[in-house]
Amino acid sequence: MAIIVGLLLRLYFHKRKTPMTVNSWFKGLFVMLIFVIIVSGFSRIDDIKQGEKEEFHDMDIYNIASKSK
Repeated sequence: MAIIVGLLLRLYFHKRKTPMTVNSWFKGLFVMLIFVIIVSGFSRIDDIKQGEKEEFHDMDIYNIASKSK
């Protein structure tokens, strides 16, 4: 995750031709925050899918047990 964010930040600052100001520094921090949120979301997709599979499996076991009573 850090590598992706670092590469995106490097691209952002590499494209800049003017010197850094306070305003552009805060914009850079904002861009970094957005990149971190996006990359973090991609890493959570696998956890969400795994949770859905486990929940579905647990639900099936519960239904089978309730039918056998």
